[in-house]
Amino acid sequence: MSKELPKINFFVVYVKTRKKFDKFVKNNQLRNKYVIDIKKLIDEEMEGDDDKIFLKILIFNKIQKAIERGRDIYYIPNFDEDFSIDKLLNLKKILGDNNFNILLFYEEFKKTPEIIDEAFDNLPKFSNSQIIKDY
Repeated sequence: MSKELPKINFFVVYVKTRKKFDKFVKNNQLRNKYVIDIKKLIDEEMEGDDDKIFLKILIFNKIQKAIERGRDIYYIPNFDEDFSIDKLLNLKKILGDNNFNILLFYEEFKKTPEIIDEAFDNLPKFSNSQIIKDY
């Protein structure tokens, strides 16, 4: 008989400053988490712009590892590049029955309201949402 994997929570974290997210993690004493910071991954693992497929494989492997270990995933997109929530929503297919959530640090995106508007337009596609005004 196969062992059923525990259900995990996947959070798309809308934050530009990693320090704010780290403070959030510390203040809320979040444990059993796996953080996938795309900007950091690009800086550490990528050698050129042509490595998009390699980056996708890295992300998929990290998600798979977190699911196998039963850890919640906090996915921080790279908002400095050509960010698209539609591409991000494709991850929902990989997650299967796991929760697909959004954690939005509102103040971080005051100067780029189109990113917030896109997130708000897609709120029904998420299992749960948490919008933090100021942190």
